[in-house]
Amino acid sequence: MKVLGRNTTIDFWRGLVLVIIFVNHIPGNLIEHVTPRNFGFSDSTEAFIFISGLSVALVYYPKIPQGDIVGVVKRCLRRAFELYRMHLLLTAGAIALFSIGYELSEEIGLIEEHGRSMVFGDTAKGVTGILLLGHQLGYFNILPLYIMLMLWAPVALVLARVHLGLALAVSAGLYGLARMELLTLRSWPEPGTWFFNPFAWQILFTLGIGTGILMLRRQNFYSRPLMLASIFVVVLSLLFTTAGFGFFPHLPETAHALFDLTKHDLGLGRIVHFLALAYIVTQFPVGEVLKRTFVGPDLKRLGRNALMIFAAGSLLSALGQVTMTLAAVKSSASPQMIGMVFTIIGIIGLLALARYLEWNKLNVAVPPKGLAKDLGLPASQGRFS
Repeated sequence: MKVLGRNTTIDFWRGLVLVIIFVNHIPGNLIEHVTPRNFGFSDSTEAFIFISGLSVALVYYPKIPQGDIVGVVKRCLRRAFELYRMHLLLTAGAIALFSIGYELSEEIGLIEEHGRSMVFGDTAKGVTGILLLGHQLGYFNILPLYIMLMLWAPVALVLARVHLGLALAVSAGLYGLARMELLTLRSWPEPGTWFFNPFAWQILFTLGIGTGILMLRRQNFYSRPLMLASIFVVVLSLLFTTAGFGFFPHLPETAHALFDLTKHDLGLGRIVHFLALAYIVTQFPVGEVLKRTFVGPDLKRLGRNALMIFAAGSLLSALGQVTMTLAAVKSSASPQMIGMVFTIIGIIGLLALARYLEWNKLNVAVPPKGLAKDLGLPASQGRFS
């Protein structure tokens, strides 16, 4: 299926990131040991946020010079509300799955871990907190961050229209305030703050917007010293994360002591590693090559249907956690092996869902021949509105 007006390389990377997120959200399955977070300081979350910012720029920034700022604001608000609605649906689905899992296994962790104890222990406060985004379940806290970033997007786009450096400077200022704990969002009803501080993570989103704008301007900056520095950062990160491929067991602990690798407020070490990796990947046509392999078309389909695939993957990952728990308490089977099998089946299911969604776009709402003639449309024309 050829998709006009889309950057299929971005679709490919987005699809790959969605698969990695799904795998990582089923902790304990054997496949999680080969995902990128085991080989570097950053992980799929950084890629997800950066690509989201890049996509926002490609879709919305061209409308800013045309004077359609109000239209861009409306679209971003509409997207934020769509994400909010999806977040509530996914959280409700997860609560249902973990409830069923607890009834079947009597494993208390299913209703107590990762923020779930508030929902089951004090339902009124828990549900209210979820509605206000003040209470977020573990593994279901990316969309609230994304919602906040979509509210920031119009501001970043307008600032970038004035000057790209201005947008980056304001973003860096917000990041600095967030790192000093002067800007954050509080959790409620439980004490603490959001797991992902949007005032910190917006810098990666804004860098994605900046990259998208440079792509629209067809600007590409290659620097040999920058490439060498990027390779050095990626290799250094690989050595520290893998404990020197097993020869120096204390290196991972040392990395956290030496480098700024906190996740909730996006440590500088994570940013530098991700940007270095992204620079290498974009300067060498890695995506262009990989998207032409046998997995390329399927990953691009995932990327083109990102929200639905993310939603399905989120619920499947919750089901995977429940399945592994049941395997541990109700059978002699290895939970890790069960988790691996479930993860593989889940990935196949996501690929099948993406194929269905693509088919649906092409074939649903095809007008009958008579109606097509009345509307002045070719009888073979697909979806219309």
